[in-house]
Formats: sequence, structure tokens, C-alpha cells
Amino acid sequence: MSEVREEVREDKTADTEEQATQAGQEAPPAEAGEDLARALEEARALAAEHYDRYLRAAAELDNFRKRTARLRTEARDETLREVLIRVAPALDNMRRALAQESATIESFKQGLELIHDQLQEALKGYGLEEIQAVGQPFDPLCHEALAEVESPEHPPGTVVEEMEKGYRLRDKVVRPARVVVSKTGGQNG
Repeated sequence: MSEVREEVREDKTADTEEQATQAGQEAPPAEAGEDLARALEEARALAAEHYDRYLRAAAELDNFRKRTARLRTEARDETLREVLIRVAPALDNMRRALAQESATIESFKQGLELIHDQLQEALKGYGLEEIQAVGQPFDPLCHEALAEVESPEHPPGTVVEEMEKGYRLRDKVVRPARVVVSKTGGQNG
């Protein structure tokens, strides 16, 4: 039985070689297998190099993110420290004013005005400015209307009273001024 199998294998091998020769092709030499193995090995080495570069780039990006977050935190903390240093004298003055027992209402009021001015100057050093509102036309970018009142002295849409000051940091509104706006007589608001 094994003889029959060997004959069938030999016949198949001979048929394949004949077909390859008839088609004008020769059987692949052993060198072609070596070339493929070499090419495969080069591709694997290139893939390993690219993977290593990828891992290094990913690690650099992660380190950059951590470094940037740390720098942002340090900058925020340093800015906060500077603000506190500028505000601390006003807090000291407020504590001194509260400790005064013989202060009259007028002297107490003057002390509070000095503290207010001191705080305002400290914050102005960082670019914080008050938004001027009273007498100005209502601007929804800078003002928040709390109410409308009839006012024959003011044209409609004019700010007649400021309930809370608004503030701008350089050109950006930090907090809009909360205001009362005039309207013409006879309108329902």
C-alpha cells in the first residue's frame, strides 16, 4: 500500500514540474526563499524601530502634558501669591479699624474708604477696572438689567442706577454691572 502512495506522490511531483516547465517557468531556486526570509527579517527590524519611536514619542507627549500641567499650577499659585501680598495690607488695615474702640462713625467711614481705595489700587495693578455704568446707554455686554423704571430725565435705555459694580480684566468682562435702566413713561415693564 505504501508503494502505491509513493508512486502517486512521484506522479504529482512530476506533473507539477512538467506544468511549470510548459508554462515557461522554472522551479523557484533555494535563493528565493533566503531572499524572502531576509526581507521578512528587515521588515521586522524596521517595524521594531518604528514601534520604539512610537513608544518614545508617546512617553515624550505624556511628559509634556505633565510638565505643562505643573507649570500652569505653579503660575496660578505664583499669581495668587502676588495678589495676596497686595491685598494683605488692606486686610491688616481692616483688622486695625475693627479693633478701634473710640472711633466715631465719621472716622470709621474714612477708614473704610481708605481700605476700599487700597484694595481697588491693588487689583488695578493686575488690570482690573470698574465698568462705568450710571448715565451710560445700556450695553448687554457690560450690564445686567435688574429692573426698568420710568425716568423723564433720562432717555430710554439709559442706566440710571448701579446696584452692583461691574469689573473688566483688561478687555474682558469679569462681572457685568447690575443696573436699573430707564424706560419711557406709560410702558409696562
